[in-house]
Amino acid sequence: MKDLRDKVAVITGAGSGIGRGTALALADAGMDVVIADIDESNATLVAAEIEALGRRALVVPTDVTDRAAVETLADKSYSEFGAVHVLHNNAGVAIFLPLEAMSDADWDFQLGPNLRGVINGLQAFLPRLKAQDGEKHIVNTASMAGMWAPAGLGAYAATKFAVVAISEALRTELAVHNIGVSVLCPGIVATNLMMTTLEHRPSGGADMQMLDLDPNSAGVILPEDVGRRVRLAVERGDLYIFTHPDYKGITEMRFNAILAAFDQAKADG
Repeated sequence: MKDLRDKVAVITGAGSGIGRGTALALADAGMDVVIADIDESNATLVAAEIEALGRRALVVPTDVTDRAAVETLADKSYSEFGAVHVLHNNAGVAIFLPLEAMSDADWDFQLGPNLRGVINGLQAFLPRLKAQDGEKHIVNTASMAGMWAPAGLGAYAATKFAVVAISEALRTELAVHNIGVSVLCPGIVATNLMMTTLEHRPSGGADMQMLDLDPNSAGVILPEDVGRRVRLAVERGDLYIFTHPDYKGITEMRFNAILAAFDQAKADG
């Protein structure tokens, strides 16, 4: 999508973090933005920032794990703007625990926004996007944990690997409908992800590992920087969006191990 001006974006989890960063980047490119978030007060603050940039904003309180709520989000978006050109399925949570420490409630909680939220967004918006003329684009937020699974992040990585798989398949399936697809795989970003997770996580689970998300720490980038990368990827039609080039070596190690296993299979006959 080379020209974003006067187009419309819908972003879940847009009340803070990467969602907010993307909303501001797309508004700066001339887009109107639907701010969907479970926290209406945060969403309202972001909407004011969008309007200060001279663009229209619509706040729709949304729990992405609730299919009916996401259908309402689609209804209100199309009712207000008449079209949607960019859909960013971004809302998510992060429980960082060894797999054996994950309770059933923790699994359900993590699978909800991270995976079911993406599915609900696609199911609610895809029929309308396919029926709509012109270029459209979908961005799904995964993680670098969708490329490799470190110890302690197995459950989180499982949801993000799934989002990568969905995005790769979806890109091929939707090409004929003039709908581009990107998967966002950020590294460590200065967001309130950990605090949001603690606020909404079911009680009674094991104490989880906390990441250092201080923007002054080495390797931690700002959500606004991620938002600008998302904007560029939408404009160029990129499939993968990476934020930390220095993680390339870790990813290469995983892929090299896979290729070596194929070589071993050939050698084994």
